[in-house]
Amino acid sequence: MGLILTLVLPSAGAMAEPVVKGKTRLVLDRTLAAALGRAHVQVSKLREATVQAHSISLPVAGGEVDVSSGAGSIEQEGGFRLATGAGSVAFTALRLDTAKRALWGKVDGRATKIASFAGYTVERVGFGDEVTVAALKLRPAVAAQLNAKLHKPRLFGSAAPFASLSSRFKPQFDGLAKGTLQLALDPGTLAKLKAVDVAPLPFEALTVATEPPTYAASLIDGAVYPDLRGGFAGVEAGLRLQRQTPSTVVSWLGLSVSLESNKLFADASLGNAAGNSPRGVGPIAALDLSGATARVDPKARTVTITGVRATLEASTVALLNEAFAKAPGQQLVAAGAPLGEISLWMTGR
Repeated sequence: MGLILTLVLPSAGAMAEPVVKGKTRLVLDRTLAAALGRAHVQVSKLREATVQAHSISLPVAGGEVDVSSGAGSIEQEGGFRLATGAGSVAFTALRLDTAKRALWGKVDGRATKIASFAGYTVERVGFGDEVTVAALKLRPAVAAQLNAKLHKPRLFGSAAPFASLSSRFKPQFDGLAKGTLQLALDPGTLAKLKAVDVAPLPFEALTVATEPPTYAASLIDGAVYPDLRGGFAGVEAGLRLQRQTPSTVVSWLGLSVSLESNKLFADASLGNAAGNSPRGVGPIAALDLSGATARVDPKARTVTITGVRATLEASTVALLNEAFAKAPGQQLVAAGAPLGEISLWMTGR
């Protein structure tokens, strides 16, 4: 495979990733649970939640979290109800906000801040996180509402712990920590270029093989999708196709791969005796992943995709024929001709 050049990206500002699935577990404080039992307060589930003794499990419905720090918000489905023979209180639409150190939700249908907490811990679990809050404390107004509606004076207090909480979730994607983009040029297309004295010259990329010419560069930006349903990766590097006589250069710089549109993008330009003609950023090749090999390692937070077939877009074919065909109107390459094979190694934060 040859040498692979990698780069660990410097830490940037907080990046919030959309949360797509997970489970939150709310466990009522042991002392409070014993008091609820003596007061004959029942805990029951609402909609998607489950209740076992004084432990409430709620599916994660969404949110946005910086998985490197756990900062953000996590939304839950379902809820729970506390009830006595004299009254009841329902908690729904629960949302944990670690940035504001608060648990928000609806109490009997009214949106409010339910509880606060001093801090939290976060542990990376694959591409996701587990956020743990040791002690939630009810707001005084919520504690008073519970005491009144359940007809149990002084049962709930704002100073005593109400519950602990842990939420394990997965994001839609993870920010990029490091990675590599590799391009192996197609021998057949390369032979056509060599026949008109055109040679490939890597720009800020490492040559890892000569037959066929294969180039690798460190990723500088990207998003890692564990489900492989999207993602992108970009490099500063690129490729120049150069002919000495007459002097002509086609440049593809700032290569980037989109796994959503299945395209290879670049900032293209044509340079010759008449000057430099920028063609702008756009797709230069279509990507076919049908024969590629993809591997996802959640524990290492890596996605590897090798053997992606890249074929030339019509605009790229037009540019190459304009630059290097022996005569106007002649065709050096055709639309759909192979550019080569692309491989990606991506590691999440």
